[in-house]
Amino acid sequence: MSEKEKKNSCMGGCLRIVGSGIGLLLLIVALVAGAYILLRAAGAYLIYADELQPADVIVVLSGGTDSRMNEALSLYKEDYAKIIVLTETGEQTEGYEYLNSFDMRIQLINNGIPSGNIMITDLTVNTTVDEAVAIRDLMRNRQFRSAIVVTDPYHTRRSKLVFNQVFDETGIDVIMHPVRSSWYNSRTWFTSVKGWQFTLLEYAKLISMKFGVSE
Repeated sequence: MSEKEKKNSCMGGCLRIVGSGIGLLLLIVALVAGAYILLRAAGAYLIYADELQPADVIVVLSGGTDSRMNEALSLYKEDYAKIIVLTETGEQTEGYEYLNSFDMRIQLINNGIPSGNIMITDLTVNTTVDEAVAIRDLMRNRQFRSAIVVTDPYHTRRSKLVFNQVFDETGIDVIMHPVRSSWYNSRTWFTSVKGWQFTLLEYAKLISMKFGVSE
């Protein structure tokens, strides 16, 4: 083989290696981009929001108490409703002998909400279904016709499905509203362990709902 042929052969081999490397790099980029799009879509699917409008009551679902409470306060002060409804979980405030619902009520009063504008469900709740039933019963008894339901973004899709089932044929309008200042974001949830925990748990519960398994 001549010197020229050797050079051409070597150059051809180098080009093939470079080409393979570029191809592999493009494949990795495509896979990463695809995974990113899928993860964002997975987070976005969990988030549901109805168009915000005035209602008879603002309902604060249990869990994530501070952020949900703060959102309810903001909605109250923005005149979306003049009644705030809390759900009774029967749980006690850590280190004290009184119930969480009592503590939440005091927080609302301290933030300027009149005591008479705060209601707590009669039924004790453990699940989102329990909450929907307790809220439905309270609203029927008080003849309320519309509610803004406040919860964390990752919880809104499932909550909407649950409330649609429980409130079916009641004539009561349910406006699902995610906390606007929540830590949960469809673009970043997968960057933290907490985000994975809550997202996977919500999908597990959605699948359970699909097969008629209670929470």
